[in-house]
Amino acid sequence: MKTGLYFAAALLGGAMLANLLLADPGYVALRFAGRLVEMSAVTFAIALFAAYFVVRALLRVINARRSWKNMQRTRREERARRSLARGLIELSEGDWETAEVTLTRHARESEHPTAHYLVAARAAELQGAAQRREEWLARALECAGENRTAPLILQAEMHLKHKQTQAAVTVLEQLDASGGLNARGLALLARAYRQLAEWRRLQELEPRLRSTRGVPVSLAAETVAQIHIDRIKAAGAARDASELRAAWKDAPKSLAQRAPFAVAYARAAMACGKHGEAADVLGECIDREWDEAAVLAFGELESDEPFRTLERAEGWLASRPEDPTLLLTCAQLAARAELYGKARSYLETSIAVRPRLEAYQLLATLLDQLGERDRAMQALNDALTLALGRKAKLQVRTRRWLERRVGDRRRN
Repeated sequence: MKTGLYFAAALLGGAMLANLLLADPGYVALRFAGRLVEMSAVTFAIALFAAYFVVRALLRVINARRSWKNMQRTRREERARRSLARGLIELSEGDWETAEVTLTRHARESEHPTAHYLVAARAAELQGAAQRREEWLARALECAGENRTAPLILQAEMHLKHKQTQAAVTVLEQLDASGGLNARGLALLARAYRQLAEWRRLQELEPRLRSTRGVPVSLAAETVAQIHIDRIKAAGAARDASELRAAWKDAPKSLAQRAPFAVAYARAAMACGKHGEAADVLGECIDREWDEAAVLAFGELESDEPFRTLERAEGWLASRPEDPTLLLTCAQLAARAELYGKARSYLETSIAVRPRLEAYQLLATLLDQLGERDRAMQALNDALTLALGRKAKLQVRTRRWLERRVGDRRRN
């Protein structure tokens, strides 16, 4: 409808213009280089129109080579975009080998070849092809130019996945020195420091973890906890009581009240010979929040007052009479107090409630020291059955075996 209206309006306008020009065609005079050129207005308009198309045609001829190159580049980039999209779909479908080929086929023609090589490196990693993965990462680094953050972070992630922690730290510290370490890289660096037990470096990293946008709050809190726990463990391993005490004082109160931290401190204190301090910390922790690891650690105490330690554990037993972990702890403490009958009773009750290898081992050791070798062997056999998950099916018929032995002797 609109096209018809436009066509009718054009015909009407053309008719009116033709009528006007027939009545008075106009006059144009141009003086150029001492010459006078005269023509009608219609001729002048036609000449201008023709000159426009001639100039436009000349420009197209001049720019034909550039236009052809631009068109070819656009086609290549579009082909690379389709290749990237198809490769991502194939990767998601689990066809990693095909995805790797698709992603790298037109990578050099892409506007962002780094993206192609990074995804191809992940596809190679999923196939277990470490050599090709490193090749694609190297090409991604070549194409990245100054913005090397993405390839280096992926490389560090791969190193961590394959337990090459020191190599990951080297890559991430190199990235940090160049100022390209983002939130993801910071989280990976904290993880690498934790795996290497570099708690001092982790402590230096803590303020950045708290202030960097994009780092989860839980990760920052977990890192802080790990810093202090690693410091506690290091002091315990070195049997440095003064450093252990300093680490305990420097820890936040909220962290000191958590069971994992209390257990770590107690074990370190026991390593330093401070069983009284360990007992106090574990006792407060268990009174505040029941924790199985803390209860087991309490059973490892070698206090100068074993009866008092046993009495405290038995106080918890009043409210938890069938707790297998607490029963095992009471058995250990009773054995240290040389109350072997009570220790045996606690162990047998603990095993009846929930069998566990530690209880069987302690019971076998206790029975062996008490001279009950057969019962000790039975406990070890039960422990082996528990560990294997099944009992050996073997039946030796004693009478037939004896008759066979007697027959062999007679023949000889």
